[in-house]
Amino acid sequence: MFRSRAFLAHASPPRGRLPPTVKRHTRRHKARASACPARAACKPARQSGASLIEFSVVSVPILLLGLGSIEITQWFFHKQAVSLALLEAGRAAITQHANPATIEAAFEHGLLPLVPATKANTARQRLDAALNQRRQATGAAPWRIEVISPPASAFTDFHDPSLSIMQQTGLPAINNNYIAEQDQRKRSQGWPDGRGPESGMTILQANTLVLRLTYLHEPVLPGMKGLIRKLGTPNKSYATHAMALGGYLPIVQDVALVMQSHPVNWPLPSRNGKIVGQQAQPHTAAAPAPSCHGLWCLNHPQAAVHTASPSPSAGAEAPTASARPSTPSVTAQRVESPPWGHGNNVGGLTTAPDDPACGVILCCG
Repeated sequence: MFRSRAFLAHASPPRGRLPPTVKRHTRRHKARASACPARAACKPARQSGASLIEFSVVSVPILLLGLGSIEITQWFFHKQAVSLALLEAGRAAITQHANPATIEAAFEHGLLPLVPATKANTARQRLDAALNQRRQATGAAPWRIEVISPPASAFTDFHDPSLSIMQQTGLPAINNNYIAEQDQRKRSQGWPDGRGPESGMTILQANTLVLRLTYLHEPVLPGMKGLIRKLGTPNKSYATHAMALGGYLPIVQDVALVMQSHPVNWPLPSRNGKIVGQQAQPHTAAAPAPSCHGLWCLNHPQAAVHTASPSPSAGAEAPTASARPSTPSVTAQRVESPPWGHGNNVGGLTTAPDDPACGVILCCG
């Protein structure tokens, strides 16, 4: 390619001179060399491991957070499942006189969704294996249901020898029929608020089944059992004992249902220790109700004067017609009227057919 002499003279600098860019580079190099006579001392610090350290600092908390979320999700899933199983056990018990065998069978049947069947084993076989593993690890029952109510003292107060279930089993039983009428009868006998002297409970409370479940949940993450073992205390309670020996996390749930059959005082604990009774506790008398004063007080002291005042003696002067009120007071009307209005009369006790409890805990004709 032919280029003119003028172009070459313009493109290339004269001999002995350097281009401006080369001059600037040379000046920088000389200044750097004068500032760093020892080249090794001016090397930048190495940063080859900084990324690894930063990744470790950030990834470890994120990993722990993710694993903790998995464990919490499993715990809530098992809690919901055992709550439904406990409800199923309670519903079966209220129709079978609170029989411990019925409670155990219904509860373990409700646990089957936690261990689905495989090709090798059925759900029941897998459940039995899991429960046996818990029993061997803790040396106690794999789960425990405590019968909180009715306690043994309630059977002392409200047992009915005329019930057929009592004659069949030979065990004390509480009458589940006409609960409101029984409560009214106990009040008329002088029981304060219808509460028994031994248990301090009413007939409705004695006919309410209260169960407390303690289920041993097995953690899914490695290392969690060792941490839970350090938090437990052996031989202190069922839950802490299972934590200390087996590393299981206890799940505690309660359920309360009104009995639909006569409660029976079955012997507890059961042979396998799964169903236990509540330890007897001394009953503390309830504090008396505070005196009622004011406009909205229904049981005003004047009502007792109107209803419980004795008839005037022969020598006493009878009150005149002008001294008597033209209409009875509202308080006197409330005291004189029966508690449930005018309805069926069963054993001298009045029950209204439109009572909300009819068909639920009462038999109203």
